[in-house]
Amino acid sequence: MVGLLLCGVVSGSAEPSASKEWKALCGENIQLGLDAERVNQMVGLCRRRGLSTGDTEKLLAPVLAASEESLPAECVFIKVEEGLAKQVDADRIVAAAEARLECLRKARKLLASNPSGRGGAGSPPHLITRICIVLESGLPEEVLQEVFNRPGGPRYGRLVHVLEAGETLQLAGLDPQNTQQIMNDCLDRNLNRMEILRAVDYVLSEQRNGRGFKAIHADLWVRSD
Repeated sequence: MVGLLLCGVVSGSAEPSASKEWKALCGENIQLGLDAERVNQMVGLCRRRGLSTGDTEKLLAPVLAASEESLPAECVFIKVEEGLAKQVDADRIVAAAEARLECLRKARKLLASNPSGRGGAGSPPHLITRICIVLESGLPEEVLQEVFNRPGGPRYGRLVHVLEAGETLQLAGLDPQNTQQIMNDCLDRNLNRMEILRAVDYVLSEQRNGRGFKAIHADLWVRSD
């Protein structure tokens, strides 16, 4: 409960009026299931920056929304932590947290549309989080939808590794369609994590050497086979 966790932060306040405000925030008893120490640190940062209880509530609002929607609240909370650590303006932190929340919603929607019947509300939080991060990297939803629509429905564990590969390739500037090709290849070949990492390393290494994707792809599986 964030409300109870925040009580630990304000109990030693030297200003009765300020303490009363923070204790009122404690009374909201927001259920998030986050680590107590991390929440205390986050609220401590807010107070040191001179943020009010209202400001802090705004920061926590996207986190609470994620929790209420049964989405991974910690994924949004991390965004708030990062913004505070980098001393980003509070409004920008809220905007970034809301953007991540929207990516989580898109991630669950993508999984829910999986024709294999997997996905939706029962999806593992780490898988929804990974899809969210991949979306944030800029990989189009259409690419991910194609990956999820692959015949047979890949196992969650293997899918996470393929998604990590997609994020890495996208951030390295590979064309999304080429990234999709590599992701599909990894699934079709039933590669394990180390094999996927080697394939990604090869593609990026050859790309840095100035080779085009068609040439890289033509050699990739010949090399690995």
